[in-house]
Amino acid sequence: MPRSSWLPGVSENVEEADWIHLTENETVRWTGRPSPYTITVAIAVAAGIAVAGLLLTGWLVPVVERNDAQTWMAYLPLLLTLGGLLSAIWTYLNWIRLLYVITDEEIYVKRGLVSRDVTQVRLTRVQNTASSQSIVERLLSYGDIKIFTAGTSTEDLVFKSVPHPERVKRTLTDLLSEHDRGMRTNP
Repeated sequence: MPRSSWLPGVSENVEEADWIHLTENETVRWTGRPSPYTITVAIAVAAGIAVAGLLLTGWLVPVVERNDAQTWMAYLPLLLTLGGLLSAIWTYLNWIRLLYVITDEEIYVKRGLVSRDVTQVRLTRVQNTASSQSIVERLLSYGDIKIFTAGTSTEDLVFKSVPHPERVKRTLTDLLSEHDRGMRTNP
């Protein structure tokens, strides 16, 4: 699953990204972002504000012209439109800046679009996994995956609000089982 092509306007080929370091036989098993549902309300509110600015401007222009008021005052609500559009763009960019990747050997969490922060954890460091979902998250089929790692210098990872968390957890569990079997046969 190399491309996250379900994202409108974002088609990132993870295997060719400069921030991921795949070994010769390593393959990407899963890649994803937080569920689009997590930004739906913010985008809808921002769009509502933008439309309200347009509607208010459309209503004010004839009122201002009839009353011989300053024409520029009728266009002040366009600031709402601009604010709504900027808010929607900011929300979308904030959403696409976060990417989760699971390979045969590593787990990556990439944050950022221009500047970048990448956390990389080898699967051999993973001690345990857990998932959690609220009632709303279960209805909308997204949730959190917690990944607990060994050692003092590593940090635990959380894949926040990923779609179909049970599939992601199953992928991790299968990979961890494969690694355990490999460790037992090649001590």
